[in-house]
Amino acid sequence: MPITTQWPLFISYIVLIGWSSITQNIYARAFVIYLHAYIATVIVTWTKRSWVKVLIYIVAFILFFINASLKVNYDLEISPSVLMLLAETNAEESSEFLHSLLHTSTAWVIPALTVVFVVLVVIAEKKRTKGTLYLERKRPFRILSVFSGLMLTVGVIGSYCYIGLFQCKNPDEVSVWNLHMSYPSDALTRVVVALYDSHLAKKEMEGTALLSENVKSTKSDVEAKDSLNIVLVIGESYIKDHASVYGYGLNTTPFLLHEKKAGRLVAFTNAVSPYNFTTKVMRNLISTNSLEDGVRWSERPPLTAVFKRAGYFVSMYDNQRTFAFGATFTFALNSYLYAPRVLKVCYDRTNNNSFEYDGQLVDRYKRDFQEQHSHALTIFHLMGQHIEAVKRYPADRQFNHFSADSIKRKEPWITEEMRRGIAEYDNATLYNDYVLKQIISQYAHRNAVVIYVSDHGEEEYDYRPSAGRKGSDDLKNMLSYQYSVPMMVWFSDAFKEKYPTKVRQIEASAAKPLMTDNICQILFYLGGLTSSPYYSAKHNVLSKDYVCGKRIVDDKYNYDKIVRP
Repeated sequence: MPITTQWPLFISYIVLIGWSSITQNIYARAFVIYLHAYIATVIVTWTKRSWVKVLIYIVAFILFFINASLKVNYDLEISPSVLMLLAETNAEESSEFLHSLLHTSTAWVIPALTVVFVVLVVIAEKKRTKGTLYLERKRPFRILSVFSGLMLTVGVIGSYCYIGLFQCKNPDEVSVWNLHMSYPSDALTRVVVALYDSHLAKKEMEGTALLSENVKSTKSDVEAKDSLNIVLVIGESYIKDHASVYGYGLNTTPFLLHEKKAGRLVAFTNAVSPYNFTTKVMRNLISTNSLEDGVRWSERPPLTAVFKRAGYFVSMYDNQRTFAFGATFTFALNSYLYAPRVLKVCYDRTNNNSFEYDGQLVDRYKRDFQEQHSHALTIFHLMGQHIEAVKRYPADRQFNHFSADSIKRKEPWITEEMRRGIAEYDNATLYNDYVLKQIISQYAHRNAVVIYVSDHGEEEYDYRPSAGRKGSDDLKNMLSYQYSVPMMVWFSDAFKEKYPTKVRQIEASAAKPLMTDNICQILFYLGGLTSSPYYSAKHNVLSKDYVCGKRIVDDKYNYDKIVRP
């Protein structure tokens, strides 16, 4: 049996490459690592070449060093995002990175640990023959055979996760696979996932860049002297029924309510998101495609490229840009929004870092706001009410406003902890109202229109003892809470004065059904880009030619048949 003759390699492989899997979830993943290590011993035994064993050791130590260094110094692990970052790094930046790495307080830990492991491997290899003689004794051999047979069987069964990975055809599917599949988190598997995901993303990035670079020029029919400011604010995980501007009992949106009463804000009541997954929503929201027409986001250029080509100054302030940096969903979205070629043709300005709170992102924007442009499109992507809502707002009295006592729900299944969770979500909604106030206040005395829409909804113990975005047999409620989203349009007094017809159209469209993947058409219309080949009046909810087709969410549910029969 290969393990008995190559036991130092077997143990070393598990320790060096599989340590992260074993420490994170031994039950679901460690058995696959056992299979990997066993295959390594089989290869060495079968080839009978010492250089093969040396090569496996070298690869194992390199992967251990890289993965452990990332974890200890940056709390990262090998991922598609890390590979993309390395690929985009020039020699000077690489030198600065190594310099900073060598000067961290923990810089010595991993090199020292690596040296210790090398010494232990050398000692084990020298005693390999003696160890083999012991393992091949009758009793140890039987125990090892039974144990190995069991572990290998479970490992082979667990390896089906790789089949799912290689069936993925794009980064979106890899994100879904990563979300729902328990797979080994060892360094080798991480490299495989990162390389495959990067390969899929590269094809999409090249396609998006090509479409963006070849966007047809369109002249805006808005006069340059009007200095029109269009602002798109994309929220996160916003439950419409938790906003007082939509009738919620607690006053979670005082500013929005004030603006609505002042006649400067229109709350759309029938907006639906096509997905409940941020990456999928964002790609279809930023792209100029329409899912209703059966067109994928990757088949049309981003709206940012169209506006920039039309002469707009385009900015993107994204508070999720570096959120969960190593996650496949972050990579999938960033590879679309921020690939180098895409950056060049889609934006004039972007932020590089994420902040703890959305208000800090707005502060960053305010420092850049002094410039005046003839026309400008500014996009904000907020953290909003993302999961763990208590982390989305500062812990001071102004925003820590609601408590469990504020929640007067009487369902028999609701607990004190659930009430606290609801209160924290409502506090995050209150903070989101404050953030919107900070954004809108920048445009109060300018010619401006601000559109707010959430990427998707959420659940916070609204009709069942569940929070987040889990499936449910109660499709009506599940779709309503997770896919129905708040959408609001705010306009300045100057905008109302210059474009009274557009304001009336906005007000008249508040109750119309719409899907948020077509929001680009509203932006094109408001921005005077109706002569653009990417504009479609039938998809513009403000147009007299607007036709709302079937609203299919999650690629399978007819929203209106289930929720609004």
